[in-house]
Amino acid sequence: MKAARRSRLLTGAALTTAAGILAVTAASGTAQANETASAVRATAVAQSDPTPEEQERLREVAGSIWTPQLAAGWNMNAEVEAILSTATGEILECSKAFALVPRPPAFFPGPGYLRQYWKQVKEYFLVVKENRTYRACVVTAAANYRSPIEMASMGI
Repeated sequence: MKAARRSRLLTGAALTTAAGILAVTAASGTAQANETASAVRATAVAQSDPTPEEQERLREVAGSIWTPQLAAGWNMNAEVEAILSTATGEILECSKAFALVPRPPAFFPGPGYLRQYWKQVKEYFLVVKENRTYRACVVTAAANYRSPIEMASMGI
């Protein structure tokens, strides 16, 4: 009985620590997101725009982070794809901090990863978004990357 209580306390402490780390990260997240988005835009210029089919898949991934209605209005160009890849990587890293199963990939998912595994990523985000604990990962990335992805969609 005592061991079970201690285990729950340790689990609670671990979650509290992870939430604290996320809170600190979220506070500096917007500035970091803007810096990251600028760097991503610079490298996205060299990439070709996704095909119409790939754009639809990317739109579904973006819709699972923001809303399908919001993503429907975006021009899914190479810059948007690169920012979406960065946001995806941050959500996966954040989720890994919570030890969510199935574990996210151990590498940074680039545009090629999104093009190939779009369906799994979308389904993963939809599940994570519904879980109160892990939802913080999606909400933080959505808030941090909303402006950069909107600007990239407009070509700014």
